[in-house]
Amino acid sequence: MLGSDLVEFLSTRFDTIPIDRDNYEDSRSQVYDVLINANGNSRRFWANQNPVEDFEMSTLSVYKSIFDFDFKKYIYISSSDVYPDHSSPSVTSESAEIGHAELSPYGFHKYLSECVLKNRVEDYLILRCSMILGTSLRKGPLYDILANKPLYITLESRLQMITTHEIAAIIEALLEKNLSRETFNIGGKGVFEMSKISSYIKMPISVGEEAETQVYEMNVAKLDMLHSVKTSKEYLEDFIAHHGKEIQ
Repeated sequence: MLGSDLVEFLSTRFDTIPIDRDNYEDSRSQVYDVLINANGNSRRFWANQNPVEDFEMSTLSVYKSIFDFDFKKYIYISSSDVYPDHSSPSVTSESAEIGHAELSPYGFHKYLSECVLKNRVEDYLILRCSMILGTSLRKGPLYDILANKPLYITLESRLQMITTHEIAAIIEALLEKNLSRETFNIGGKGVFEMSKISSYIKMPISVGEEAETQVYEMNVAKLDMLHSVKTSKEYLEDFIAHHGKEIQ
């Protein structure tokens, strides 16, 4: 979802080449000013059940890409799950020390990929993203509601959100500032309370018996100093405004 949306949004300002399994080998012959890696597994539950496969998809693939492509700057799409405690801005600043022994396989593999970049790449940006809303949702609580599936989280959950369109705008802003070797938390200010979702999506909502209460809220003060950030609620409303027919 994110990769295809970034191609669409960034192509209005830049020459873009989408790379996937089908053209990976052919694309290695190109020279890129910026390589954006939105690849890797994004299924948290599956990753924790299949750690070896997830390592291959989310970490080994990053290592290979560094040697497979000729680029000047590398932008890696990471995750808020690199923080052992991702529930509060007070413990999720980009300068916070990561207690990697406490991470899930999913979060650990994203963190390892960040370490690979810092070790092997001269010019990089790392974007630790919150819950992403885009044109073709394939997972997450909003997708589950739209697909008439029970939620895997309770309605007491509070989630930080951002849209693919805004991530593209952030990437453009960071490139214009010519920043390098920096890490940014990417998400809306504050959280959206899932207990209020019925006000936006007029569909039946069921909660699975094993649903857990989740809280995700990273500190986005560093990003907000460079690029004005909306609230998570506003990003949800932006998503609904552009995809209203899909969710009514």
